[in-house]
Order: sequence, then structure tokens, then C-alpha cells
Amino acid sequence: MRRKNKMAVVTVTALVMGLVAGCGKADVQESSQTSAGNEPVVLQWWGTFQEQQGPDQVCEAFNKLDPNIQVQYTRYVNDDAGNTKLDVTLMADSSVDVFLTMNDVLMKKRIDSGFTFPLDDLLSEQSMDMQTYYGDTAKQLMVDGHYHYMPAKRITSTILYNQRMFDEAGVAYPEPNWTYEEFLDAAQKLTRGEGQEKVYGYMFPGYDAGQPALRMLEAELGLNWMYTEDGQHANIDRPEVRDALEKYLDRVEKGIEPSYVDVTTQKMEPANMLLTEKAAMIFGDWCVRNVKDLKTYPHDFKVGFATMPRLNPDQKENYTTSLTDCMSISAKSEHPKEAMKFVKWYIEEGMDYVAPFARIPASATYDEEKMVDLLFGDQMDLFDEESAKSVYLKGTDFSIRTNLTAATEINTILTEEFSKAFAGVQSVDETIAKAQERAEEKVAEALKQ
Repeated sequence: MRRKNKMAVVTVTALVMGLVAGCGKADVQESSQTSAGNEPVVLQWWGTFQEQQGPDQVCEAFNKLDPNIQVQYTRYVNDDAGNTKLDVTLMADSSVDVFLTMNDVLMKKRIDSGFTFPLDDLLSEQSMDMQTYYGDTAKQLMVDGHYHYMPAKRITSTILYNQRMFDEAGVAYPEPNWTYEEFLDAAQKLTRGEGQEKVYGYMFPGYDAGQPALRMLEAELGLNWMYTEDGQHANIDRPEVRDALEKYLDRVEKGIEPSYVDVTTQKMEPANMLLTEKAAMIFGDWCVRNVKDLKTYPHDFKVGFATMPRLNPDQKENYTTSLTDCMSISAKSEHPKEAMKFVKWYIEEGMDYVAPFARIPASATYDEEKMVDLLFGDQMDLFDEESAKSVYLKGTDFSIRTNLTAATEINTILTEEFSKAFAGVQSVDETIAKAQERAEEKVAEALKQ
């Protein structure tokens, strides 16, 4: 899982579901090289990142390849309103050909709503083998036996740290398999000061309540942790969840990490905290692009990369790697074959233009040295090269969320219940018990449908 935004609840759900029958799977159409006479086919591509962070260059490069196929980019903001706008547009007409989805729950909702064109036949026509791009993970990307999207970006759950602050505090740089106890010891030694002079050992960004604790839990258990192994029940009330939550609250109490409330109300941004030396370690692989922005964040220290610490020193896996930036073709697109040509090019080559903005190409067709050059260019001296290659670019174990039963509802429940624990108005035991009870009800309801 790649940066986790608040799951969008489409406000027009009733309308969308009422019209799903009208959004059925489109048949593969004959490729039309021109839309009318000698006019080119113009593909409309919707994505979440700013035009100047790669999409403009993507369009410019692709449009030079074939005058008969041109692509135009539209940005939508990855929040409730932006995702609703995209969903309504996908439902209403054929004005979107290719679209990008940022999280697995939204992707599943769009597939279930009939908004995506099944890619199987198009992949075959282009002689594209999903295993070539994603290895053994390819099988986990299938939904009901079909492919509906191709992930473009690889996520690495990574801790970025200020090497100078480690050196000044006499703290050793993190080892690849460091334990939680080693992480906590380092964070304590790196924390100092009070009030405006406060420097935190570690800082997590202001996502949904619960994420500061659960991101470490995901590294231990994988992205399906909230369900029983058979997928038939919620599994929130388990010792690992209690342990992760208590560890987070302990860090906050000791002043090692700012509270979720402080992060959100004071609008603490991880890049700013790291690069102004207000935090020695921060979570967030996307902050690589901020490290390279010396105009906004002038600094003269190297940034290193560390894996998520192992909560359990005996755990076999450390799930820090997943996939995102899911590229799909709209079921209503009038040009699915042309759209597939663009998707193929984007996955194989177009990531050249967005990778410099901290988007690691997901495709195995990209080699490591090319990724190093794309992501760091001539600014490698701002980073610790060894950990950049061994941690940030390689990650560790892959985890794809395959069980999405009542996922939106469970995310809301965790946000609501954990926020009470974080605010000190509800005990850990009560928080977990209520979250388990509510999540179990939603899972049972979903499985009956």
C-alpha cells in the first residue's frame, strides 16, 4: 500500500448502483485510427497528480509517437469530492478513456460498479503477459478471474531519516532488519527540547486515525490483517493490534512522536518536519521529491532510508512493498484498443516522466540502475546511496490486499474508534472491542449480499 488517503464514500451511491446495469462491460471494438476522417483519436486520461509532476511530459512524449493517437490529461484531487467527480463521470458518459485509482478499496468499487473495461483480450492482442510486469504477484491482481487494471507505481513503506542528526546523537544508522526495541531506542535518543524547540525522534503524517499504529502492524501481518484467515469474519480483536496501538500511545506519552491530534491540528507535514530538522525520522516514501527540492527545503545533510521496524523479532516476513497508481480503461471508452496502447506504453516507458517525482515504476521491465537515475538523477549526493538502493528501491516482502469485504466501512470504523483512543476518551480495550463488534456486523452484512 502505497500513501493511504481517507477512503472516499461516493455520495451518489444509490444513483450509481441504480444505473450499474447501464454501465455493463463494453465489447472490444475494432480499432479506429481516426475518429472522423483524418482527425486523430484523442484519449482522455484522468489522474491524481499535478500536471507539472510528470503528466504534461507524459502527454508530450506519447503524442509524438503516433499522430493518429493523442492523449490529454485531467487532474482530479484524490479526496472524497474528487473521487466522486470521477465516478459520476465514468457512470455518465464516454468522456474518460483511461483513469488512475490510488487505493484498492476504490478500485474494487469501480470494478463492481462496472466502470472498468476487462483487459484480458486487450492484453492478449498486445502480447502482454502480466507475469512479465509483476511476477508472481500478477495472480493476486485478478478480480473474479479477470484483469481490470495495471499498477504503475510500487509503494515502499519506508522511514526517511536525517543522517546528521544520527551522527550528532551518536546513534547507529538503522540495520535492514532492525527491531522495534532498536527503533524505539534510537527515537528516544534523537528526541530533545520542549515547546517551539521540540525535536521529535519520529513523526507519522496525519492520515486516518489508527494509521500511525497500524502501518507497523501491516508490516508484520500483511494487508489482510483485519480478517480471519478464511475471510469470513473480522479480526480486529487480536493481540497484535492491541500491542501496536499501545506502542504508539507509549511513544506519544514519552514525547518521542507527536500525537495524531497535534499532527492534524497543527498541520505537521512530514517533509517539512524532516527537512527543517524538527523530526529525525519520518514515514513517507513520497517525501523523496521534497528532499530534492532545495529551493523550498534548503539543507546540507544526507537522507537515509530504513525499513519498518519488526514489532515481533521472530516474524518471518516484513511486508513493506505493494502496488498502486492502478491504470484502468473506462467501460464506456469508445477507443479501448488505442487506450490499451497508451496504458502499455505508460507502464513500460511513460513512468520515465513521473519517476523523478518519487513514483517508483512497478513494472519488472525497469532495471535498477535506470530507476536510480530516474529517481535521483544528479542529486544522489542528497541521499545515502546504499540504503536508497537496498531499502527504498527494493523494499521487502510484497503484500496485496485481496480481501475487500466491507473494506470502506471497516476503514471508517477504525478511524472513528481509534480517534477516541488517541484523544484519551476511550481505553484501548474498549476501542478494540467496539471496533471488532462493529466490523464483524459489517462483514456479516456484506457476505449475505
